[in-house]
Amino acid sequence: MKTMQAAQLTGIGKPLEIAEVPVPQPGVDDILVRVRAAGICSSDLHYQDGRSEVTRLPITLGHEVSGEVAGLGENVRGLKRGDRVSLFYLATCGKCMMCSTGNDNYCSEAEMLGKNIDGGFAEYVVVPARNAFPFPESIPFAQAALITDAVATPFHALKRAAVQTGENVLIIGIGGLGIHAVQIAKIMGAGQVIAMDLDEDKLDLAVKAGATAVIHPQKDTAEDIIGAATGGRGIDVAVELIGLPATIRQAIDSTGIGGRIVVVGICPEEVRINPYHDLLLGERTIMGSADQCRADFPVIIEMAAQKRLNLSHSVSLELPLDRINEGFEMLKKKDQSVVRIVVTFP
Repeated sequence: MKTMQAAQLTGIGKPLEIAEVPVPQPGVDDILVRVRAAGICSSDLHYQDGRSEVTRLPITLGHEVSGEVAGLGENVRGLKRGDRVSLFYLATCGKCMMCSTGNDNYCSEAEMLGKNIDGGFAEYVVVPARNAFPFPESIPFAQAALITDAVATPFHALKRAAVQTGENVLIIGIGGLGIHAVQIAKIMGAGQVIAMDLDEDKLDLAVKAGATAVIHPQKDTAEDIIGAATGGRGIDVAVELIGLPATIRQAIDSTGIGGRIVVVGICPEEVRINPYHDLLLGERTIMGSADQCRADFPVIIEMAAQKRLNLSHSVSLELPLDRINEGFEMLKKKDQSVVRIVVTFP
């Protein structure tokens, strides 16, 4: 039996262990992917510390994955060995109403890479063939891995908000998701894109990514900067990526008439809303955005291939698998210089 190395979570609060495990075998509708890159996401920290539950232990973490097709099930068509692919991280049934209507993130049978089934912090991973999206050689593997979450998640949120040409967009939280949200808002035709964060370096990076104004909440008055940038109209679409009551409240308060607030950050606490003032008077809409859909991938890959989406600043550090715990520690310390850390394989 062939074996491979995998970084596994064996217990809550413990560092990942590098284990020698069998190479998984694809079913008739699956592909075997030789992993070339896998991003470390804050969700992985949540699985490690128990804030979010994995379904079994031990489990191989890692849901932001790109690689090469190394094996195919007998029913697989349209892919071949050696194809470079990014992986949609939800293994779904592909047949239910949600899957059939492009809402695969709500498939009742969905299993997530690195949470419910073994993920990409390993030399190989098996996924349904429909989860694989080819990308050209012009996109490096490390960047292609980020497409699967750090790019796809804000893209899905902004698509849900239906950003229109000339609208004003506020992005709250310029991390691994926010830096891409800035670019995507510009691509969708936003007039003003305002970035909000507590870190000056990330605000500088947001400007390089296309932000037209920035807000440092501890130094700036958000209302003044938004008013000046939008001619007093306010924000049309506010995307909240932090997951705190204060930042969700900021998103609501920043929007003008007809404003849409998209909450992406995971917030377990309650947020106080006055339906009359917050919703009715301004005809505001508050919506959530969970994960992304398979239909998002071809669009994002095309944007990256055409260089309309610049991912050159997205990968802060590449580490080999045996140093993965170093990457986890950097994220825990909230190193503000980090956008995304990616585990790469030769």
